[in-house]
Amino acid sequence: MTSRVWITRTQPGATASARAWAEAGFDPVIAPLLSAHPVQDAHEIALDAHLVFTSAHAVRHCGVNPDDRPVYTVGDATAEVARRYGFTQVVSAKGDWTDLLATIPNTAAPIVHLSGRVVRGALVAGLQKRGLNASRIVVYDTRTVEDWPLDPASVQAVAFYSPMAVQTFRALPARPVSHMTAYCLSSVIADGLTGLTKKIADRPDEAALIACSRAIDP
Repeated sequence: MTSRVWITRTQPGATASARAWAEAGFDPVIAPLLSAHPVQDAHEIALDAHLVFTSAHAVRHCGVNPDDRPVYTVGDATAEVARRYGFTQVVSAKGDWTDLLATIPNTAAPIVHLSGRVVRGALVAGLQKRGLNASRIVVYDTRTVEDWPLDPASVQAVAFYSPMAVQTFRALPARPVSHMTAYCLSSVIADGLTGLTKKIADRPDEAALIACSRAIDP
């Protein structure tokens, strides 16, 4: 029987993820726990500012005309979105915020982290500690569902892509979930889960997440 896996991530990424899981032989079910919405607050960004993105949503809602300024992203997926958006000088840290912090070089130019309202880590503080002119601008907000977007009994697995999705999952009305296996993009995401089997990707990308579903427990 083909395993049905619940894709919890926001759109439009959920559709791409579902396609990847289907190609791997799963039956994906798209039912996002989160949705992203642009923040309309006015903001000005210096023309020479280096930009930092820790999510693809920030790229989509940044409001910056794409150009050849330096752009740094937390991972390859966000980097690809930035390139499709039109930025030409994009560097991926291929990891988490600590990898991103180490990737961004010292510069006299301002550095602007364009992000959602909720962020994890201390990226801007870390850059400021190095004496850099770093700041953060909120360009989108994330809304969460308050009830189950599907019947949990109808799926055998669930794919988690963010700690916020796990927090939302845990806040849903109590339903049996012990029959499900949770595939988690990182150990930070998995740490918040209880009551179901967990498997963790060995790197934070879709291919590794799908690969962990094939891993045999020791």
